Amino acid sequence: MQISAKQLQEIITPLCQEQQIDLAGVVALPHLLPHGSSWLQWIADGMNGDLEYLSRDPKNRIDPTRKWEWAKTLIVFGQRYTNGWPENGNSTWLKHVSRYAWGNDYHYTLLNGIKQITSAVLTELDSETKSHCVTDTGPFLEREYAWLAGLGFTGKNTMLIHPKLGSGLFLGVALLEIEVTDLAEISKPLFGTPFPKQHEPGPESMCGTCTACMDACPTDALDGSYTMDAAKCISTWTIEWHGRAPESNRYQQGEQLFGCDICQQVCPWNEKAARTLMTQPHYDYLPNHEFDELSLEQLMTIDKDDFKTKFRRSPLWRSHPEGMRRNALVVAANSNRTDLVELIADISNNDSDEEVREVAHWALAQLGQALA
Repeated sequence: MQISAKQLQEIITPLCQEQQIDLAGVVALPHLLPHGSSWLQWIADGMNGDLEYLSRDPKNRIDPTRKWEWAKTLIVFGQRYTNGWPENGNSTWLKHVSRYAWGNDYHYTLLNGIKQITSAVLTELDSETKSHCVTDTGPFLEREYAWLAGLGFTGKNTMLIHPKLGSGLFLGVALLEIEVTDLAEISKPLFGTPFPKQHEPGPESMCGTCTACMDACPTDALDGSYTMDAAKCISTWTIEWHGRAPESNRYQQGEQLFGCDICQQVCPWNEKAARTLMTQPHYDYLPNHEFDELSLEQLMTIDKDDFKTKFRRSPLWRSHPEGMRRNALVVAANSNRTDLVELIADISNNDSDEEVREVAHWALAQLGQALA
C-alpha cells in the first residue's frame, strides 16, 4: 500500500496535536545511516561503558528491515519535556535529578501517543497492514533517524537539538508496512516547528565553534567529535550502573542524584528555548508534586516497598532502591552534609546491601575530612 507524504502529513498533523507530540518526520526504509559505521566503531572501541544492550543487535539498529522485513517506512516522533534550561526543582532534592525524570515515565506517555497516532493512521487508510511502535527500548538509532527526518541536528554533546525547541526531547519511532511516496515534495519535518529559515535541516551540527558542553562536563566524557565515552558519563554512573560511580571519581558526581543535565544546561540553544518557548510540555512531564516532601535522608534509607510505591511510574524507577541509596550517599558526601554523619554511620553498619555499606563508609571518610 502507498500514500503520498502530503496525504500522510494531512492525516498526522491533527493527531500529533491531539497527543501533544511536538515533531514528526519520515524516513523511507531501508535507508543508509550516514553515521552507522561510526556507531559500530564506537561500540568496537568499548565506548558504550559496558552497557550491553547497546551492543546487542548492532546490524538491526542500522537496518531495522533485517528484523522487520515488512517495514517500508519509519516515522520518528519528538515530544518536548522541558522549555529549555535552566529550571529549578520544587523540592530540596529534585533539583539534583535530571529534568526528564521530574514527571511521569515517558515510556508510557510517549509510547501511548505513538500507538494512538499509528492506529488512527491505519484506520484512516482502512488498512490492516503491519506496524510496530517503540520508544528507546528497541534496537533503533533514534537520533540518527530524527536527524535524517529533519527533527534537529547533532550537537557536540551528542544530543539531538532543534534550533527552537532545544534538546529536551523524548524520541520514539513507528514502523509501517505502508510506503510513503513523494517525500522530496514536502518540507522537513513532516509535522512540527520548522527550522528557522537561516538554518536548513540536515547539517551535521550547528554548534559552530561553541564548546560550552565540553568545557562544563566534569568528567571529560565529551571530546568534540560528536561522541561520548559512556563510562565517563555521570548519567551512566547514577542510572545505568545503579549508583556505582567509580570510587576514585565519586567526587566528580557532585550533587547529581539521578542523571546529569550539565551539558544541556549550558547549551546556548537551550538557553534560547528557555527564553522563547511559551507553551508547556505535556502535563505528564511537569514536576510530580508527590515528590515534594521527600528528603535526601529518606532517599538514603529508602527500602524496596517504599521505592516501588513512590517511583513505579517514574523514570527514577530505573535506579533501583539500592542504587538510589548509593546515589544519595554520594550526594550527601559531596554536598558536605555533616549533619547526616550519624545516619550515614548507621547505614554503613546496617544496610542490607554490601555496596551501599561500602559507599556509606566512603561518605563517612569524606565528611570526616570536612569536619576536621
